[in-house]
Amino acid sequence: MAVTLPIPEPSSFRSWNRSLQGAYRKGAVARLEGRKITDCPYEDKRKDDGRLSWSRSYITAWTDGYRDAEKHQVIHPVNC
Repeated sequence: MAVTLPIPEPSSFRSWNRSLQGAYRKGAVARLEGRKITDCPYEDKRKDDGRLSWSRSYITAWTDGYRDAEKHQVIHPVNC
C-alpha cells in the first residue's frame, strides 16, 4: 500500500522502480516521525567480488526522501 506524503514528489518519481519509491517514502516518513538521518535502514553492501550492489541507490532514495521532508519543513509531533 502506497503512503501519500504531504510533500511534492520528485519530477521523475513515477518512472522510478517501486522499491526505490518505497525507500524514498520511508525516508520521508522517518523525518515526519522525528527520527535522525543516521537511522537509514539500508547498509552499503558489495558483492563477493567487491563490485557495488544496488544498496547505494536505496540509501540515496531514503536520504532524498528524508531531506525533501526536512526541506519542506513538514514536521508532525509524535503522540500529540
